[in-house]
Amino acid sequence: MRRGLVALGAVFGAAILALFAFLIYVLLASGDPKYWEGEIAAFERLDVSNPPPADAVLFVGGRDLRLWSSLPADMAPIPVIQRGFGGAQIPHINHYRARIILPYRPRAILVMAGDADLADVRGRRPEDVLDDFRTLALSLRAEGEDAPIYFISLRPSPARDERWYGAQRANALIADYVRHERGMYFLDVTAKMLDENGNIRGDLYRWDGLTLNERGYAVLAETIKPVLIEAGYGGLRSSR
Repeated sequence: MRRGLVALGAVFGAAILALFAFLIYVLLASGDPKYWEGEIAAFERLDVSNPPPADAVLFVGGRDLRLWSSLPADMAPIPVIQRGFGGAQIPHINHYRARIILPYRPRAILVMAGDADLADVRGRRPEDVLDDFRTLALSLRAEGEDAPIYFISLRPSPARDERWYGAQRANALIADYVRHERGMYFLDVTAKMLDENGNIRGDLYRWDGLTLNERGYAVLAETIKPVLIEAGYGGLRSSR
């Protein structure tokens, strides 16, 4: 009996170690842009079978955008292209810009990333987030993409409360950078995600304290859509 329990414990321990090793592998591998190749290829197949709308506003980003299933309805009548993949960091978006940004000739580009950058196991600073966004924006400009670029601010979440200070620092750095750049804008979505005391609103998140629920996405839409409507993206553009 005891020998059987020891054997069972050994098997259980080995399974735990294997799971831990797998999680470490995923965390490290997901930092490599090539890890997301399958999702990028899926976008390209989708472009063939279901071509994206012309004259659209392009959203690019990571997990938050990937899970925003109601984005087209939330932004209507603004036509949108949604290119959120995995837990993408800004350098991943830059790596794939020739495949998920440049082909569409969008009216505007909204970058919805940065949170995963600060959560990277290798350790990234707010200054790195700024540098990576600057690299993305300037790379697009160098390749002839002159659409306005909006950076959607990093948002708070209860599960990453300890990282909120760093996220605020990254937001401040990017807001200051785009203030001096033509055709670049900072779009702050945080105000409605905090209560009157400056605390993170728990009612905007699912059970994990990280993933936005329907109410959380509604708050994002309430902030983003009016800015796009005011900028004139709800109708046809006259020229480019």
